[in-house]
Amino acid sequence: MLALGVGLVTAAVLTFPLPLHLGSALLEDGTFDAYQFVWNIWWVRESLLGLHRNPFFTSYLFYPDGVPLLFHTFSFSLGLASVPLQLALPGGALTAHNVLVVAAPALAVLALALLAHELTGDPSAALVGGLAGAVTGTTVWYLPVLYLDCAYLIAFVLWAWWRLHRLARPRDVVLLLGLLLALVFASQEYTLMALAILGLDSFASLVAPRAFGLPPRWRAGLVAFWGLAALALGALALVAMRAPATPPPADMVLIGSASAAGLVTPPWVVPPVLGFWLYLGTGALALAPIALVWGRPTVRFWLAAAVLLSLMALGPYMRWQQPFQGPPPRLSPGHGFPGPYLVALKVLPLFRFFRAPYRWTVGAQVALGALAALGVAGVRARIGAASVRTIATAAALALVIGSAVLDLRGLRAPLTEAAVPAAYGTLSADPQPAAVLELPSGLRASGFAAFSSLYMYYQTAHRKYLLEGTVSRLPPDRRLVVQRAISDFAALPYVKWVVLHRDLVPESSLGAQRQVEEVDRLLASEGELVARDGAIDVYRLRTFRPETVLAP
Repeated sequence: MLALGVGLVTAAVLTFPLPLHLGSALLEDGTFDAYQFVWNIWWVRESLLGLHRNPFFTSYLFYPDGVPLLFHTFSFSLGLASVPLQLALPGGALTAHNVLVVAAPALAVLALALLAHELTGDPSAALVGGLAGAVTGTTVWYLPVLYLDCAYLIAFVLWAWWRLHRLARPRDVVLLLGLLLALVFASQEYTLMALAILGLDSFASLVAPRAFGLPPRWRAGLVAFWGLAALALGALALVAMRAPATPPPADMVLIGSASAAGLVTPPWVVPPVLGFWLYLGTGALALAPIALVWGRPTVRFWLAAAVLLSLMALGPYMRWQQPFQGPPPRLSPGHGFPGPYLVALKVLPLFRFFRAPYRWTVGAQVALGALAALGVAGVRARIGAASVRTIATAAALALVIGSAVLDLRGLRAPLTEAAVPAAYGTLSADPQPAAVLELPSGLRASGFAAFSSLYMYYQTAHRKYLLEGTVSRLPPDRRLVVQRAISDFAALPYVKWVVLHRDLVPESSLGAQRQVEEVDRLLASEGELVARDGAIDVYRLRTFRPETVLAP
């Protein structure tokens, strides 16, 4: 209960003032990702309770073909958990999304503290470890992205694993598998991190348990877990291979790799550079040596796990320094030494669909939180006087909290109003099923923000079909609107509405700007302006044919 209370206070501090604006704003870091995740959880409710359809496919995006969502960054399990919140709280999907965002740091502290308590049996040390592993740069940086701010599920899976082997009860196999499936459908990348740690644990317990300081493992539970997990994950892998998506360019994987210097250099010592939020954390790094000297033998395993996951974060070619500050025209292999991520790319084909190896720092920070707890527990076990133990614990807490204040400065995304423009009331009031073309399309010229993410959020209000969307694993035959030539709306008879965001046009690419100019000329003869809200113009097309609109 203490860890939960501390976690709630931590969550309130890290997300303030969001808790005061749950139904009217969100944390938005300029990528528009938060809008997409509001849509994600809305779609879970809409598909299950409104349309009674398979939630892992939608025709509301990339209409009329639709798009699969099974291996999209859908976070289905979090969306499922949000359904009661959407039904009970005013503000619907937006409020439910923000509740999940606010709850994430609290759950991270709680889950890591439970894991640390399982490892140490010391509540005070567990609290220190929970804070050290949970209050990190990535925790704060990833708050707007549900797919990434659910690292607490990794810790819950690891807690259930250690609990399984301590209690040796069949029902704990069920608990572990349930948590693993929740993680699979929340974040596939985090699932790989958890499986990497569980795999290392299983291998070490069979080959060299003493060398890694591991306690005896319940062999029957180990076999049952891996057997059932292999069946479930193998079935998902077969589905993935039968529904191929376009993998990201190889250069993007290199761009999305961390550097060794960035992982261990405090941002308050060296001026921040690209990826400074990936720093592993002053408190955890400071307590790790203490764990190696005074911790239990188990520290050897958690050190190995932290090192392995940190090396994975460096990507296919490990580097000490990041060789660029932004996307280069082209990167060639050899920017560093080949690392374990390159091995994974060659052995596991599904790895090529992930574009950001740096996210593996999240798993490393979980392991470092466990190390910190083991170190504090080791120190406390060597102190006889209760008063001195209290002082030592307070010092460790002060170190973790004080260093977090330094580490996290400037990382929080700003609070942004999330009102749906009044112009969409015209679309919402129209009971006729139809598609809407939103322009401009593509990415912001100055970054990786997809305009389609913002339009997906507006769709939760008007419920008309979109011709595109932000989908992380897109089938090869789907095209973004900016890639299409629109010369006659009669070729798109299911499109009834065109919405032009004229304030976003200057922020779009040159190709997107030219497309808006072409559509503007078409609208003079094929559409009529029916609503205007500031810089947003809504047109109704004369070429619309309602009989061409397919059922969802």
